[in-house]
Amino acid sequence: MSIDVAAIQRRLGVVRNAVRRAAAGRADVTLIAVSKGHVSHAIRAAYEAGQRDFGESYPQEWRTKSQELADLSELRWHFIGHLQRNKTQWVAGQVALHHAVNSLAGLETLARRSSQSGRIQDVLLQVNLAAEATKRGCAPDEIDTYAQALLGAPGLRWRGLMTLPPQDGSARVWFGRLRDLRDRLRSEHQSALHAADCSLDLLSMGMSGDFREAIEEGATHVRVGTAIFGPRGP
Repeated sequence: MSIDVAAIQRRLGVVRNAVRRAAAGRADVTLIAVSKGHVSHAIRAAYEAGQRDFGESYPQEWRTKSQELADLSELRWHFIGHLQRNKTQWVAGQVALHHAVNSLAGLETLARRSSQSGRIQDVLLQVNLAAEATKRGCAPDEIDTYAQALLGAPGLRWRGLMTLPPQDGSARVWFGRLRDLRDRLRSEHQSALHAADCSLDLLSMGMSGDFREAIEEGATHVRVGTAIFGPRGP
């Protein structure tokens, strides 16, 4: 499959400049190039243009790409999709950040597999702020239950929250609510977070159509795919 290297690198430059402007001097914003559905050559093209963080959603696809791109020593993989419990061992302890812890059972399995790997897996809790039936994630009224589970989970380090807002033009409102929720958790669980070495400093929110608003509302990680790689193939 042929790819347009120049086009990918040009679009990446546009997105990186937009991220820089929205960050307004902040140094804590990470652009994740969402590479799911795109070939390894496309990832390599972005890497050669300076991109280092890439997001995948399917364990088998990620494993194949990680093997094909093993020579890229500075590449950081982010797992951003739902992780089936029977595939957890493929990801646990193997990625820089797992963005989508979205069930207590999955959390328990990931913690066990990470402990078995001998590595600490950094994770984010996916929050379904709008309680949309079509989306996974912790409901806002379950957040304290999940917080206790994460703070007591061996093998995991809870770094923050992730959300996918409704696609109705109200994304900025939901981004602000996620930030406020994070701030409340940091205040209410300050001692437990410190004891567990969990900084709760990360917010993963914003994609190709709304990453600017997400950054302005406090996002530390934005997940951009189409605006960099173009549409995925059939």
